[in-house]
Amino acid sequence: MSYKIFQIGEYIRQNLQSPPTREFLCEKFTITEYSLRTGFKKTFGQNVGEYSRKERMKSAAKLLTCTENSVSIIAECVGFRNASRFAEAFRNEFGMNPHEYRKSNATDSL
Repeated sequence: MSYKIFQIGEYIRQNLQSPPTREFLCEKFTITEYSLRTGFKKTFGQNVGEYSRKERMKSAAKLLTCTENSVSIIAECVGFRNASRFAEAFRNEFGMNPHEYRKSNATDSL
C-alpha cells in the first residue's frame, strides 16, 4: 500500500501543471478514496491537496530562483491559470510575494 502511495506522490509531482483530482488518482491507481486519504496522511503527514499545493509552491520557488521566467509563466508551470491567485498562494506559503522572493534569493546568492 505505501508503495502505491509513493507512486501517487510521484505522479502528483510530475503533473504540477495540471494537478490530478482525488477521483482521478483513485481510478488511475485502483485505490479507494479512504485508502488514499489515510495512506497519504500516514505516509506524507498531509492530505492530497496540501501535498499538491506544497509541491507546486516548492517548484515555483525553485523556478523563481533558477530562471528568468515571468511570474505569470511560472504560475502556469505550476498549474495556476490566474497569476494573482498564484501570488496569493505563494505569499501564504512563503510569507512574501513571488517578486520579493526572487529578489531576496538573488541577493542571497551574490
